[in-house]
Amino acid sequence: MDKRFYWIKLKTDFFNTATIDFLMSQKNGCEYVVLYQMLCLQTANTEGTLVSRIGEIIVPYDVNKIVRDTKYFSVDTVTVALELFKQLGLIYKEDNNVLKIADFSEMVGSECSSAKRVREHRERKALQCNTNVTQEIEYRDKSKEIENKDREKKRFVPPTLDEIESFCKERNNGVDAKRVFDYYNSANWKDGRGNQVKNWKQKIIAVWERSAEKPANRIGQVAHSVQEYNENMDMEAYLEERRRRGV
Repeated sequence: MDKRFYWIKLKTDFFNTATIDFLMSQKNGCEYVVLYQMLCLQTANTEGTLVSRIGEIIVPYDVNKIVRDTKYFSVDTVTVALELFKQLGLIYKEDNNVLKIADFSEMVGSECSSAKRVREHRERKALQCNTNVTQEIEYRDKSKEIENKDREKKRFVPPTLDEIESFCKERNNGVDAKRVFDYYNSANWKDGRGNQVKNWKQKIIAVWERSAEKPANRIGQVAHSVQEYNENMDMEAYLEERRRRGV
């Protein structure tokens, strides 16, 4: 059998309405308000009508019945509360002298068990979708963060003269550090072919150290090299060309 579930629907300003505010101002006002809410729930399956069904017989609620069902309230409290409810329009008496909750549909909501399962399934699915989206966003953000870090690592940072001097001194390569610095710094750290320098240490080892290692007693080659350099005036291009020729 498909069960049905009920709940009270309270607007956010429920306790600020004139009717409820008036009830709360009475001596036992809190009890009156709770009793009203209990009656809404207890009459959910009779659409707000205060009756009991025994077979084909409809038995209207009376004070004693309400006291027995609600358990927490005295006869005097229920009697006074019902009179107040009628005066305030919260309940009214139908033609057959049966009491009914006014605006019942606005106070109580319901759904069958199958609808409840469908709703909960949709909520879980929506939550899963939100979780997947959140995880995807977090993954993308992490990937972007790693990518940015990799870019920062790959981004060339020109060395200072002190760094070049320290590197050359460490390698004891005899390279004139100031000459290297002035050459590349004046060219905005581009090599003789116009390419951006990516690894200045590698440049010093591959280009400048090879030139410094050539024996000075090879007078003919040195004189020829000086002539080439004076004609070209591009130190790295000159050194690169020498390396290409194996000089």
